[in-house]
This record gives sequence, C-alpha cells and structure tokens, in this order.
Amino acid sequence: MSNRNPTPEDDSSQQDATERPLMYRLAQACARHFLGHPVPSPEGVKEIADLMQQIRAPDLGLVEDGPKLQHIEFVDVLETPHFTVGIFLIPEGRFLPLHDHPGMTVLSKVVFGELLVTSYDKADYSRPTSQHDFEVPFPAVVRSAGELVRKEDAPKVLHPTYDGNLHEFVAHTDCGLLDILAPPYDFEGGRPCNYFQVVEGNGASSRSSAQLQVGNVVKMVATEVPTDFFTLRRPYTGPELPGHSNANGQQEEVGTRGPEHA
Repeated sequence: MSNRNPTPEDDSSQQDATERPLMYRLAQACARHFLGHPVPSPEGVKEIADLMQQIRAPDLGLVEDGPKLQHIEFVDVLETPHFTVGIFLIPEGRFLPLHDHPGMTVLSKVVFGELLVTSYDKADYSRPTSQHDFEVPFPAVVRSAGELVRKEDAPKVLHPTYDGNLHEFVAHTDCGLLDILAPPYDFEGGRPCNYFQVVEGNGASSRSSAQLQVGNVVKMVATEVPTDFFTLRRPYTGPELPGHSNANGQQEEVGTRGPEHA
C-alpha cells in the first residue's frame, strides 16, 4: 500500500503512456479525475470505467484458476486521501454484507469468476445515517436483485445518491473484484461504512434477492457489522504503480470493521 498521492503526470521515464501496464494507467486516470474533484465528471468516470473494462486477473498479479479461495481476502492496492484502489477475493457462497457509500462514487469490476449484485437507493439521501435509522425502518428502492455479473461485463458504477449506493455482493463462484472509491471511507471525518438489513417488503432479508423485484420499495434498518463477516489481508503483487511500492508479508486478519471498499 502507498500513502503518497500519484500525480496525473507522475512519470520517471519517456515510455509511451499506452505501453504502460493497465493498472499504472488506471492509477494516473484516477489521479487526473479524483484529485480536487469530490464529484468526478461523467467524462472522467467513463475514462476510468473504460480502463477497468480491459483489466483481467493477470494485470493485478492474480491467478484466475488458482486454488479454491477459503476466506474473503482484501488486497490494498493504492490509498490516497482522494481515492483508494483495492481488490476483494471472495470464495463461492460468501458475501459482502449490505452497506453504503456516503457521498462517494464507486466503480467495481469483476476480474474473474461470477458475482451476484443486489443494490438499493434510499428514498431520502438528504441526511446521514444516524442512530434513528437503527430503530425506525426507512424506505429504499430496489435497483438490482441478484444480478449476475461476470468478468466480461462493464464495471458497476454507483454515485452518492443514485445507481444503487447501497449494495450487497454474493460470490456465485470464486471471484475477484477490483474496487475504486472516491473519496474513501473516513470513519472519523463523517464518512463511515454503514450496514443495513431489509426488514419489510418482498424478501425477509437483503439476501433473499430471488424475492425482490427492481423498482420495489422495501423498508430497511441500519445494523451493526455482521459478526460472521471478516477479511484477511493479501499483499499486492501486481505491477508497480505511481506512488506505490510492492509489499511483502503474511496475511493478517483485518477483523469485522467492514469492507475497506465495495
């Protein structure tokens, strides 16, 4: 992981930009469009999504047909105050619980395997999640319900107040998910990761996606981090990035604080 900000033209050689690794070019594009832009332009989001569409497991130092995954693992690729890049490795049948992204733009790309995506938008984004939401159900609209996403599919893009800012992922097979957040979560700065559960509507819980229909209004409440959710760290082994130095080391348990990304 690196804490140094890459710059749009961070360059130590005269190598043509198109010859650089895709991940290097992606990091530079993120710097161009996220630094100083809390809400990136549609053109900037499209450029980043177009680069993500080309990325596959080997571009990240991953082996697509490797040993079966045993635990949810997180690879911290690049971290700056303006955006973060990470990778989730999710075993078949495991899930990232329903959570939100306050004031954030998020791009997520399956790089191998298959993922089921269920997403929602709050009916009212005018106020942040508070203790009140743990006690009184609030309405949300279903944006996707168990949508199957593969590596060939375009990145999923969500925005601060639309396109499914609340979502849950379930691995249909072992899968890898490249994830970009802008700006990152900031637990002390008022941008925490909040968790939720559907309590009323078609489907007794958010994992019953077969009973959900796009456009339905459901009721949900905020909840604590699920006690059975944790991730393990895995070092990044992909190409060097602007502002990044590869890390070596053992996996370490992160615990139940929640998704670093997604």
